[in-house]
Amino acid sequence: MQPESPYRYTHMLGACQVGKAWAAVDGQGQFATVAVLDGVAASDQRWREAFGSAANALAQASGGHQYAAADLSAAHPWVAYRAEQGHAPQRLFQSLGMDYQPVPDLPVSAPPSSAPPVSGVPQQVSGPPKSVSGVPELVDHMPQLPWAMHTNPVSGQPVSASPQPVSGVPTSPAASQTPTTVPANDPALPSPAPYDPFAATGRRIAPVRREPKKPSWVWPVAALVLALVAGTVGFFVGSAGGDDEASPSPSASASLAPYEATQFSINKTKFDGNLSSLAEPWLAEAGGCAVDTEVGGPGLPADEKRHVFCRYGGTSLHFALYPSKAEKDAARAYRQQLNLAGGALAPGLREATRTTGGVTGAAGSYIEYAFKGADNRTVCGVWWDRDDVDGAFYVETLCEAGIAGNWDAMRDLWRRHS
Repeated sequence: MQPESPYRYTHMLGACQVGKAWAAVDGQGQFATVAVLDGVAASDQRWREAFGSAANALAQASGGHQYAAADLSAAHPWVAYRAEQGHAPQRLFQSLGMDYQPVPDLPVSAPPSSAPPVSGVPQQVSGPPKSVSGVPELVDHMPQLPWAMHTNPVSGQPVSASPQPVSGVPTSPAASQTPTTVPANDPALPSPAPYDPFAATGRRIAPVRREPKKPSWVWPVAALVLALVAGTVGFFVGSAGGDDEASPSPSASASLAPYEATQFSINKTKFDGNLSSLAEPWLAEAGGCAVDTEVGGPGLPADEKRHVFCRYGGTSLHFALYPSKAEKDAARAYRQQLNLAGGALAPGLREATRTTGGVTGAAGSYIEYAFKGADNRTVCGVWWDRDDVDGAFYVETLCEAGIAGNWDAMRDLWRRHS
């Protein structure tokens, strides 16, 4: 079923994760191309605003595309372009970070007397249609949703509190991934007793029975042998003690100070499934983590499956798990739009890019962005999502009060925890 609009859609020109481009004809017989937001994105207010902002930015950019009509309040928001605007819908979706795929042209067999088929980019035959709803407005501030930067800290849960279930069937913490530097058992338990070679083998030196008629040189030789044996045993005892000190058992509790080991133990109960691998580099340092299922925890946005909020120093740290790749792509595209519009708010912000995590080496998408918070102060953020999971984390702080406008501080934070 085609979306409602004043245009009659003839065929689809292309599609991406959040919308489609159509060849169309208006009521006066003018050809046009129309970009339509549909699917989950059409019901997401954040995405609807980003779609309108992108259309407006594309219209104002040098070498951009002026649209002929638009209705951003429709159930499926749309933006129409005159025929000579070429691949404007494609550029619109691509500016939002979407993987736009054109529909291959199909061979058309029709008698010469038939009307010319509408394919490729339609040609304009008369003036542009009137706009259905004015120029889309740029977003002045981010919607006040749970995933945005929290202005007040989220109180942590008591250490003794049992983790709340985060899915239909609770997942055992043992199922989540555990860093190689942290033991699976409780780091508070004492280490095994040092190895004692004498306890396991008993006496090493058998008593020497005196023979009444031995020559006088026997005793000096026996003393020498006794000294050599004792020295050898001492060497092995010393070696065993040294190895136990320098190379502890695969238990990695020795690599974490007691406070960090405790934080790790508390935090790992908050994550399961795909979020475990994303959160792993943060577990020993983040604090006050709360799941959306807990009392006082963060709200769960409609496009997310799980949300965990933590604190790291003066920053807000969010872990979001999405039902599928489509929702994750839409959330990433929203940050990409903030990246495009955030350069003037936070100088030094870099373009979104593909890279690998600083700790895990996993491939993913890295985005720096900025926006005006509810109190009109600028917030700086970094988004990171890995290709191998349907989840992402993003860390946000006030650009001035949090990092003094220094983006290198945010990049370093990401590098050490990605």
